Amino acid sequence: MSKVVMVGSKTTKESHTMVFSGATVDEVADKVALFMAGRGYRLESGTKEQGVYGRGSAGAHMMLGPLARRQKYNITIVTEGENVAVVLAKGMSGIGGGLLSAHKVKKELQEIISGLQETILS
Repeated sequence: MSKVVMVGSKTTKESHTMVFSGATVDEVADKVALFMAGRGYRLESGTKEQGVYGRGSAGAHMMLGPLARRQKYNITIVTEGENVAVVLAKGMSGIGGGLLSAHKVKKELQEIISGLQETILS
């Protein structure tokens, strides 16, 4: 892998897109999978290139609501011209658990964005 450079990013209310040059989709997907595993997430469905990463129990979340530690993110990694785009989207809003849960989801999203940037660029 050559020197990886971040060439752009875009944020919407529900997702964040980061665009990198100097890497392939497979190389970026491997780094994303390792980073997410390090944070306690597992690939629940899909592939490394387009999958749902989650941590915590969905069943416990249904029964206990905001008391259960459940988070889920959709990650898509695609070729965008000569670059690779990583799209990170919330898999759940946290609204059902009130303001505290929504704040936790927002904070975790920001930590994942920062961590992914650092991991992919290293």
